[in-house]
Amino acid sequence: MNKKALFQLSYGVYIVCSQYEQNFSGCIINTTTQITAEEKPKISIAVNKENYTNELIQKSKKANISVLLQTTPFEFIGKFGFRTGREFDKLEGTNYKMGNNKIPVITENTNAYLECNVLQSIDVGTHTLFILEVEEAEVLGENPVLTYDYYHRVIKGFTPPKASTYQGN
Repeated sequence: MNKKALFQLSYGVYIVCSQYEQNFSGCIINTTTQITAEEKPKISIAVNKENYTNELIQKSKKANISVLLQTTPFEFIGKFGFRTGREFDKLEGTNYKMGNNKIPVITENTNAYLECNVLQSIDVGTHTLFILEVEEAEVLGENPVLTYDYYHRVIKGFTPPKASTYQGN
């Protein structure tokens, strides 16, 4: 099987955040899909089980997703994608606002955001697939959004081992 064929699937790059009690974390994901468009749309996200953010989503049953801009600096992506919230305060020095659901929404380098409640979680091996209901959503700008293809081809970013699209060396 040529797994490089999977690179032809289209993905965006997002920050998913959650908070339980006073514990906050957020991480980069590239697997977010709209499932329905009804009054309260449903989306799905996949988050590695080892990520602290996954643990907080499981406990709080809430997650906020920020859609990143194409101009997002690699250092900013690294802050959320290559460090753990267990040991590092990702909100320090980051522009954000508190969502209506009492979870931070990253507004820096962001084109739009979604505030969501967890409807279901499904164990899919290394990741948890969360089915979310969108409670609130806002557009913050009209600039191009960051795609996973752009991240690899132009920014020259790499895929960390916890990413759902990681394929090893």
